Amino acid sequence: MRFKKLMPKRALLINTELTRLIQNSPLVKPMLEKSTQKAVENSAKLLSIAHRIMPSKVENYFVLHQVKRLSQPFMDDGEIDFLDGKVAEVEIRDIPAKWYFTKIDQQLMMLNLTEAQSISSVPDVVFSASVDALVLMASQKVDPDTLFFNRKLRISGDTELGLEIKNLFDQFDLALLDKPFRKILDVWSDELITANS
Repeated sequence: MRFKKLMPKRALLINTELTRLIQNSPLVKPMLEKSTQKAVENSAKLLSIAHRIMPSKVENYFVLHQVKRLSQPFMDDGEIDFLDGKVAEVEIRDIPAKWYFTKIDQQLMMLNLTEAQSISSVPDVVFSASVDALVLMASQKVDPDTLFFNRKLRISGDTELGLEIKNLFDQFDLALLDKPFRKILDVWSDELITANS
């Protein structure tokens, strides 16, 4: 009986040690680094394919879930009330994808185009960026102002609303993101910074 109780812990320890050995292997480590580099270089193409084949409900659920996790503390404090009855569009130029957000009652909502147009015929503010710029901004490793002045991030429409959203974005606690997504974001942004330095 005692042996059976120890088995899962021992199996986990062996698995962790094996993973560490493989990742630090002089043969495997360069291959992993090269794979990561290639994935980042081709991220727009890969995400464009995923965007076309993935059901929009699944994609929207994932995006909204992460945004809600980040914004919940501010929602609770009423700091997102400026979005009541407003529509913010996020455009990823190189996929291409467009997401529409608003706040209704105490809920942050993601809308399709028809729903967004029923609130406002045109979005009140539009954030437009490449995949790489969005990753750098989301990881908080590059300031949105830097991306804006380098023309990698465009904000059009109600600039005051855009600035409020941008300032809120700067305050998000990335520890609230799901751990696997946070890890991917961290590795991806580090690779982009290394490639551009």
